[in-house]
Amino acid sequence: MTERVLITNHTPIHGSGSGTYILALATGLARRGHDVALLTPPGGTRVALPPGIQHFEAAELAGEFPSFTGHPCSSRLYDGMSPDDLEGVTRTWRRSLEPVVRAWKPTVVHSQHLWLLTSAVLDLGLPVVATCHGSEVPYLDAEAGLRRFRSGKSPDAVISISRWVQRELSRHLPADTPHAAMLNPYDARRFSYGPRPATGRSPRIGFVNRLVEYKRGDRFLEITAALVDLVPDLEARIIGDGTERPALERLSEKLGLTGHTRFLGFQPLASMPEVFRDLDAVVMCSPSEPFGLAAIEAAACGTPVFVPDSGGLGELAAPPHIRSYALDESAVIAEVADVLTNPESESQRQLRSLHIAERYALESYLDQLEDVYSGAIQHRQGGHS
Repeated sequence: MTERVLITNHTPIHGSGSGTYILALATGLARRGHDVALLTPPGGTRVALPPGIQHFEAAELAGEFPSFTGHPCSSRLYDGMSPDDLEGVTRTWRRSLEPVVRAWKPTVVHSQHLWLLTSAVLDLGLPVVATCHGSEVPYLDAEAGLRRFRSGKSPDAVISISRWVQRELSRHLPADTPHAAMLNPYDARRFSYGPRPATGRSPRIGFVNRLVEYKRGDRFLEITAALVDLVPDLEARIIGDGTERPALERLSEKLGLTGHTRFLGFQPLASMPEVFRDLDAVVMCSPSEPFGLAAIEAAACGTPVFVPDSGGLGELAAPPHIRSYALDESAVIAEVADVLTNPESESQRQLRSLHIAERYALESYLDQLEDVYSGAIQHRQGGHS
């Protein structure tokens, strides 16, 4: 059955993992014949959306939208906001949602992040599906006495982006809330195998993340410093930006990595496939990452990926395509050095890309998502709310 799906996100389309996620969902759903609209704050690089997708903007939040860990288009953070400020954000979302719903008339609303925005969406009286991306769970923990999502005031279905997030979130939902763990898909049309650039350059590793504390850029630099002893011509590329960048630049200098490390800042989505293909390995370092879409995208381009053995990243491990390691132990240094000094063949990189396509294909995810939407609509029609 064709639905009219309104997908809402608390940050713009470009500049965050959840923004990448909603664009992939919207594109896939539109190809399947659904009517799709997005509602986000304005900001970021404007690109033409695929046919069949409308984009509404929450103009009141232009440049002032808060986020959990920072965004290239707004420095405002939820951390430190007062209860009155948080309620003000919720009211702003209600005002932004109401005219869109009246004019566009969705049959289901898919809200990103199970917190303030979802609270606003629940006031619309429509079937609501919410995706928990993990960043909101500590905030729900902090306000546990409020019981924000309780019986009679909860989404009709909840999606967690990993089993780790599902376990962390479950205590904040009524026991009868339909709650599935669905690993995020990626855009296979954009992120796919491609041959590495010409040989003859120095070995390169990459760290692709927002530069915020929990991403552990400091650990990446420590690993880099140890690798330089084994791979003297190593080049480390740090792709992303954020509040921790000045501290990481100082740490890089302190560790003697000035000639080995390049801070490239935020890179446009369109350029990221070539960025990944030009790396010999990607090393992720967050032990509490809810999922880690960049790891999937890098592997889809053929690049070897190393992830900590905990959190959502640990669930992605599938050697030799994505290898896990103990974050604070030294064994990973020899493993990465081996990849750098004994480069993989192109056929090995192609196999990695095929593995990712089979495991994280958008089409199979959309099959599950359509079932979730149908179940949410039936749940609402059955008198649940």
